[in-house]
Amino acid sequence: MSDIQVNGYIRIPKGTTVYPIGDGVEAPSTRDQVVKVTNVFDVDVKSDNFYLLLPDDMRLRYFEASGGKRPIDQDILVFTDGLTKGDYRAVEWSSKWALIADVQPTEAPARARTSKQTAKAERKPLTKQQQMVVGSVWRFAQDAELRYKVRNPAYAILRDEIENSLRQLPSHARTQKTEVKLNELGVMDHLDEAWGSVKAGEIFTVRSKLTFGFAGGQDVPMLFRGERFTLPYTSLEPFIELVTVP
Repeated sequence: MSDIQVNGYIRIPKGTTVYPIGDGVEAPSTRDQVVKVTNVFDVDVKSDNFYLLLPDDMRLRYFEASGGKRPIDQDILVFTDGLTKGDYRAVEWSSKWALIADVQPTEAPARARTSKQTAKAERKPLTKQQQMVVGSVWRFAQDAELRYKVRNPAYAILRDEIENSLRQLPSHARTQKTEVKLNELGVMDHLDEAWGSVKAGEIFTVRSKLTFGFAGGQDVPMLFRGERFTLPYTSLEPFIELVTVP
């Protein structure tokens, strides 16, 4: 799959597991489609995206092992080896992504090849989130009380209970009814918690970036106050200003 690159095109076969960026759950593609690649990223065990490949029971064991700095259970690695076919990379397009082993490189569709523009489109200024690249340095412009989101452990348990009670339904209908029931109960996949206070003038450097599969938004781990913290971009955006980019 070495010929799959950013700005290239890939074919997503019907039935391919497609993961959302932000809220939602993974689901099989309902049709064959050709899409343009916007990003290629790692999902190996050293990445911040590895846990997204795991079913809920394995996620809990993975987080417990990571938090306790214990070796990851071998069955988790066997499962992901099979899922990724040994290629721990993923491709992103239109706020969705899939494992690179599950897609196929292809040529651009005819409409993309023939729609050459006669003039270059005006370049829009980069947004603050686009400027937030690895190695960029930022400053808090004002005092702030920051909040962040963490996974709600009760969500996975309750979701499994509801799905088990609806096993007689087809998969798609079961997923829809499960979402409706969770919404009715007001159970969310995340908890909103206070992170702490920051002072105007404090500096931090972006260490790496990832997207969590819950609560929406793109999360950005920071090298901050000498330790590594994860804070959602939406928590930071109102209070920060760019100092330098690498």
